[in-house]
Amino acid sequence: CMYLLKMAGVPYLLLLVALFLSVSSIAAESEWVDAALKLLVEGNKAMQVAEVGKLEEAIESYRNGVETLPTACDKKMDKKQAQIILSLHTQLGQALMYAGELQEAIDSFRSACICQREWSEGGKNEALNQVASKAYFSLGMAYQEAASSATDEGKQREQLELSVRAYGHATKLDPLYWSSYANLGVILADVGQDRNGNKAKSLEMYEEGILAYQRAIDILTGADGSNSIPTDPPENVREVVAELQYRIGLCLVPSLFFPESDKETDDNYSERECTLTIDSKPIKRSCLELAAYQFNKAAQYDALHVGAQNALVMVTADASFGMSTNVKKVEALFEDYASNFESSLVDELGYNAFHRMRRGFDRALAQENAAEGKKFRKVVDVGCGTGLAGVEFRNMSQTLIGVDISPSIIEHAKTKRPGLYDSFQTGDIKLLLRDYAKHPISLFVAADTLIYFNDLTDLFTSMKVGIEDGGYAVFSLENVSEESEARLNAIVPQWRWQLTPSGRVAHRKEYVEDIAEANGFETVLYDKLDNFRAEKGEGVRGHLFVLRKDSSLRNDEL
Repeated sequence: CMYLLKMAGVPYLLLLVALFLSVSSIAAESEWVDAALKLLVEGNKAMQVAEVGKLEEAIESYRNGVETLPTACDKKMDKKQAQIILSLHTQLGQALMYAGELQEAIDSFRSACICQREWSEGGKNEALNQVASKAYFSLGMAYQEAASSATDEGKQREQLELSVRAYGHATKLDPLYWSSYANLGVILADVGQDRNGNKAKSLEMYEEGILAYQRAIDILTGADGSNSIPTDPPENVREVVAELQYRIGLCLVPSLFFPESDKETDDNYSERECTLTIDSKPIKRSCLELAAYQFNKAAQYDALHVGAQNALVMVTADASFGMSTNVKKVEALFEDYASNFESSLVDELGYNAFHRMRRGFDRALAQENAAEGKKFRKVVDVGCGTGLAGVEFRNMSQTLIGVDISPSIIEHAKTKRPGLYDSFQTGDIKLLLRDYAKHPISLFVAADTLIYFNDLTDLFTSMKVGIEDGGYAVFSLENVSEESEARLNAIVPQWRWQLTPSGRVAHRKEYVEDIAEANGFETVLYDKLDNFRAEKGEGVRGHLFVLRKDSSLRNDEL
């Protein structure tokens, strides 16, 4: 049986193997067989008992059993005799590893592997593959342990390379041996810190490590299409798959998780591209974006995986990748979404921000002592969609202009609510706002639109040009969940926004207020906008902002 020992600080997936043979399946056909088999069984029984002295008893039984074996791996031996020989050497190695006798354990595992190679030439390889694969797997573990304790870098690399060869042999003998692939991935590309707080020891072959992890995941989840049962499947499959998904994410952005990473190297990840196979298709994206995908996937498999949750925060805080950085992607999203836009948003997701924005804006005007029934000369509904917010603000607009990035959605707005808008524009709002410089707008409305921006600097630069002095801006933004907020504050205290798994962006209240002030806007009203939309059945937290542009400043002075 095999199990995954998960311990904080353990530098690799420590998988322990115990080989138990059915006594009745092996007949005593040579003089040494009875004695060797008896000692093998005695050793196995001692290994199963967690008592002081039992480990030494098991080692003694296995050693006595090995002494009864023929001195050479005779190719004439039958399968049952070969199984006894391989099992005794492998079990002795395991017991020696437990006892801390690493070199003796390696020698014992190698004896089993040498015999397997001899017998494979005699045609016995298929019958012995299962037992032999355990021997190679155990040898890989032993070399892995030797590398972790080596102080010389050359010796360390030598042990790691020997471990790779051993795990490679194990996977050839048993292609469904998922744990061999998992440990192979660790040797090739472990990331982070070892049990002593030092940089984890690996060959730093990250692309190869990803392939090994992915193969282990495919075997465990059946994604390889073989419908075969994995060798020694773990009881906690979802937790193991989550760990493997998490490790793939680490391989995509390794220097972010080194104890003393180079900041200059970290910054390059915002520009670097990686390729990852997702659903059998190679996907090329920003390395950070793919890492975020992997960490999120790990968290979906195991919601209690703290490493994945923390890593997701690290790569998505102030993220400069994703849909929010590509206007064409946002346009394509809403072009595809146009026909079902309103029914999906209101009926399925329970969207209600547009109602609450109008009520909030009315409260803000009351605070400002604005005249009752005040109308605004030029109102621009940014990201107007089919006119949900437009309906709310029509009665305070002399001229209402609908702006959207999607031509198809604008056509739906014309059909669904004819006459609501006086005119329409399509395009990037940052550019369109600058066109209003000579004839600025008096009210800027954006319901659930700015969630497709990450850094708001360029947008606010355009807003201060396009909105008249004394004009207003009312908009909704998404907020992070309470759990994410706590993680962000602890891990990235100065965070400004976070890219969410949906591809939208959640902004921090203080960031919005600071950038507004820097561009000549005063926050007249702020309100929480919790549960303004649902996401996978859960209410989404949000913000409502009402800003006023300082009338004492002219655009050429800002």
